[in-house]
Amino acid sequence: MLEDETIGLARQLCQVLYGLPRCEAGKASAQSLYWNLFERLVGYSELSRSPVVGDAWQNYFLDRMLSVETSFSKKAQYGDAGLGAAMREGLALELANLQTLFRLSADWWQAQAQAACPCPAPVWKEVRPLAEETDSLLQKARWEMKKAFACCSDWREMAPELARYHHRFGSGCFAQFLAFRWEGQLTGVTRPDPIRLEELVGYGRQRAEVIENTERLLAGYRANNVLLYGDRGTGKSSTVKALIHRFGDQGLRLLEVPKSRLADFPVIVDMLKERPQKFILFIDDLSFEEGEDSYKELKAVLEGGIAVRPDNVAIYATSNRRHLIREVVADRQPHCTDDGELRPGDTYQEKMSLADRFGITVTFLAPGQEAYLEIVETLARQQGIEMDSEELRRLALRWEMRHNGRSGRTARQFIDSLAQEKK
Repeated sequence: MLEDETIGLARQLCQVLYGLPRCEAGKASAQSLYWNLFERLVGYSELSRSPVVGDAWQNYFLDRMLSVETSFSKKAQYGDAGLGAAMREGLALELANLQTLFRLSADWWQAQAQAACPCPAPVWKEVRPLAEETDSLLQKARWEMKKAFACCSDWREMAPELARYHHRFGSGCFAQFLAFRWEGQLTGVTRPDPIRLEELVGYGRQRAEVIENTERLLAGYRANNVLLYGDRGTGKSSTVKALIHRFGDQGLRLLEVPKSRLADFPVIVDMLKERPQKFILFIDDLSFEEGEDSYKELKAVLEGGIAVRPDNVAIYATSNRRHLIREVVADRQPHCTDDGELRPGDTYQEKMSLADRFGITVTFLAPGQEAYLEIVETLARQQGIEMDSEELRRLALRWEMRHNGRSGRTARQFIDSLAQEKK
């Protein structure tokens, strides 16, 4: 935790308060550090979308304590592995020391700062977050743990509960986020798409196939890689994104990997392979243009190169193209290519076989008129829209003709627009 900039700033302030003579330079330094710390702590809690526990210092301290990854939190993830006597003793001492730091209340910080420098020092006791959301599974679990620590008189007694927390929700960033983006490093998604499987209408057979494969992954079996192929707006991406809300409490995490980062697969695998969580590497809207050769990197990933895909990882990709790589007429010609290749047909077959490397291909076709109208009617019921069925169908058909054609996305856009008009 000492590596955290804000915690480090608090430590630096204490060193100034107790280590320097009461000269003008020391007073100015203490005042500057206090205001800097005030800005960080109050800003953190005021801009939070989760309930604040304690004052601004205590709230920040608890969040950092639950976020930092330690040998204990890594070991506790595995649950039944147990802790050695040395780790248990070290944890007890660490929790006691952390409780001492937690008890440095807002009033204490203000009193110390004003004793060192008579200038007014604001107190960070009462803060109001932007929102007090606890809808997210991990958000609610963290809030409950923070409250438990804040109310506990002896943090050493919290060791078993803390171990259960890490066993269920993971360690470090994996206990904080359900979804991630890969940008050369893991970046947690604070507010992932909230769509639930229960909210998706139609394509029940297709979603059941995706869910069944995901359940195999969670059960510890080697799951298939999945290609979700079909028309735009049919719910391919939403199906994948909704999985973390169904299975997040069972350890499922979603990591979106852009096509430009496929070469990072060995790094990603090495980072995830020893984790007890299960991971879906999500490649959205996957396709390759003529001349692109990064498809070879994906092919190596799917076939299993030097970095073998571990059992806790599966690749789910969506695409509007069945064969993923755009083909031109010249690809099929038997003559020599401009670059001198004698058997361009072999290259063509290599390109066209990429989709075959996915163990499961799930097809999402655009709905017919009746299926489209059924989606509209179901979404209208979910939104609580009450109107004549024939009128609803007439408006829905007019909407799809004027906009993007029949699809689940078009149906939802129509209902969202209609709901706005009804307000």
